[in-house]
Amino acid sequence: MKLRIISGVLKGRYVTIDDGIDFRPTQERIRESVAEILKRRLRGAVAADVCAGSGAFGFEMLSRYAARVDFVESGKLAALRIGENAKALGVEGRVRIVREDVKKFIDGMNGLGGVYDIIFYDPPYGDAELSGLVPKLFGLIKPRGLLVYERRRLPTEKKNADTSGKANLVDVRLYSDTAVEFYGGEEDADSDLPGDV
Repeated sequence: MKLRIISGVLKGRYVTIDDGIDFRPTQERIRESVAEILKRRLRGAVAADVCAGSGAFGFEMLSRYAARVDFVESGKLAALRIGENAKALGVEGRVRIVREDVKKFIDGMNGLGGVYDIIFYDPPYGDAELSGLVPKLFGLIKPRGLLVYERRRLPTEKKNADTSGKANLVDVRLYSDTAVEFYGGEEDADSDLPGDV
């Protein structure tokens, strides 16, 4: 399987994935929309693609001038393929591959806080334990950083999603069966996140 990089300096190049790797790639339309929302923040950013799977979104961030992306992926084959894709795309010097599960990754970063400008988190849909790690991942972003969390859209969610009730949640974008939540500081609620896509 091949996933196309949508914009930036790597636009039109492909990320190749082995058929034997079990993952659910972020839809191209969603990758494009979220990358566009983040574009002003990406230049020079230190970012992470957590539960990276194919690594497609991490490569999208690199294509839009992120300084470095850490790909956090527990699967051996997926992690190897991310490394091979980084080399094929000529960005291996801006990539770090962390082959461990999210909980170990967070524990290993314990006390370091403020490491990333952007974290893109796309765990398997419906895994309550992994979705519960959002607050801990938020602790790894810099004061003006953003955590972007992709999850399954609930049947009850309407076009204008409610951001109240979740700490640091500043915006939610709804797509067909997917919701993308943006967590940031209070200043982000007013926003430098553009209007609805």
